[in-house]
Amino acid sequence: MNGDLESTLKELGPEYRDVVARLRSARDIEPSGARVFSLPRTEWRRHVGYLVAASLIVALGLSIFMQDAANAPREPYAGAKVYTVAYAPTEEALEIIVASQRADGSWSNDFITRQNAAALRASDDERMKIAYRRAVRYLRSKGLAPLTDDELKVRGEYAAKVLAGV
Repeated sequence: MNGDLESTLKELGPEYRDVVARLRSARDIEPSGARVFSLPRTEWRRHVGYLVAASLIVALGLSIFMQDAANAPREPYAGAKVYTVAYAPTEEALEIIVASQRADGSWSNDFITRQNAAALRASDDERMKIAYRRAVRYLRSKGLAPLTDDELKVRGEYAAKVLAGV
């Protein structure tokens, strides 16, 4: 210790000498070199065996659980419904469009947002008009606009042609 610390220790009193002695002795301890976690070789094998068995049980359970999903009948172009719902502006289709609109007025991407806004534009329902205005506000913030009626018609005809070929 330096002189300044010695004088401070004298001012504090003799009871603090024991505390300082304990603190200074702590740095004299050296690591023992013993491993913190060590298992005999046979123990490691047993633990690895448990892990392998648990993994096999989980894999077997998942394969049984997912078997129904693998055999489920699939509709061709099932994901295309999101892209094609705006082409048939029925009340049911417009309800699907409004229900899937995000809080910011968009849908999953700008392609769908432009055509869904165009589909909502033709409706007289007040909820549809509100959804249309939210979509237009979103599109304007991106520098875009809803599709024109002709563009929406062309996309609908093209989708019908593609889906008929399936």
